[in-house]
Amino acid sequence: MKFTLPLVSFIKHLSQVSGVAGAPGGKDDITQNVLISIKNNELTFKCTVYSIEMSVVIPGVADVESEGATTVNAAKLRDSCKNLDQSALVNFDYDESNEILLVSSGTAQFQIRTRNVLEFPTFEHEDVEQRIVLKQNQLKAIIDKSIFCISNEDFREYLKGMRFEVDGENVSVFTSDGHRMAVIETTLDAPISQPLGSNLTRRCAAELTKILKDSDEPVELAFTKNSVSTSCNGYTLTSKLLICGYPNVRAVIPKSIDVSVEVPRAELKNAISRVNVLSSKRVNAVNLVFADDRLNLKTENSEHEVATESLNISYNLNPIDMSLNAGYVTEVLNAISTDNVRFCFANPIVSTLIEPCSNDYEYGVRTRYIISRVVV
Repeated sequence: MKFTLPLVSFIKHLSQVSGVAGAPGGKDDITQNVLISIKNNELTFKCTVYSIEMSVVIPGVADVESEGATTVNAAKLRDSCKNLDQSALVNFDYDESNEILLVSSGTAQFQIRTRNVLEFPTFEHEDVEQRIVLKQNQLKAIIDKSIFCISNEDFREYLKGMRFEVDGENVSVFTSDGHRMAVIETTLDAPISQPLGSNLTRRCAAELTKILKDSDEPVELAFTKNSVSTSCNGYTLTSKLLICGYPNVRAVIPKSIDVSVEVPRAELKNAISRVNVLSSKRVNAVNLVFADDRLNLKTENSEHEVATESLNISYNLNPIDMSLNAGYVTEVLNAISTDNVRFCFANPIVSTLIEPCSNDYEYGVRTRYIISRVVV
């Protein structure tokens, strides 16, 4: 295997794919490597960690002396290439007898140990059971506006993923960590005939959003019994699904709203940032009181230090007093792009539903967020 190509033509792709590499628990494992192959003037990079696999094809490699394939440590190859002149040509020369990949550019040379491609794991092919097609910016918005609600803890398997439910043309996506939940809704241009319910892993969603463009170009998600895969923008991503039950989270969504209050989004975000300096780091709570055309914010810590702030709003009904996790509210405000947000309450008040004050949904994606009150 021997070929030459400009660094600028592959470094972004290599960096993206190599982000998937890395053995579980930091073990010295073949999954720390990237598989490199050159065939028919196409360069392919592929990485996997058993539960997820990503590859990219770079066409039009003109200077190919010989074809072949090998694997090398992904991080070492990526970092070696990143330090080269961005306008340089890079030479790849695989010395099979010594199991060395020589990477060179100008006077710089890197000799990196290789491992046989036969050791590299691949996903088993399964029959596709369901396909859905969305616009790339539509799917990217779904993920970006919900992924932060996925739990980082290792309990309750279903909380560690993103729930996709499709019925006809209607798409509903749910993420939750048990204290907050994102409810995302949109529609398909081409309805499906059979209902779909699948749980994407957090890692799958995170890697998927990185390869999507902010465009109306279509992207297809192909679901099998145990995995989901897609190909777009030269990349192919395949990931295991979370195989577990999912509760009826729709029961958490209020069926009716008793009170709703509009609040300026940027002003609230800035006010929370100011008062949060003195919040208790254990619960990170900010107290919100809606009363007399004001929203009063207050934080307090174990040293009895207090910070307060207030905003002008339009609300003169019975006072509403509740404490919410300041970080949760801030992340929701970051995910919403409208000037104002709406806080919605249903009696008895145990949570709040926050949504944009607009029916003009970004990329056709409707977003709502439910945050449980903090008991302090």
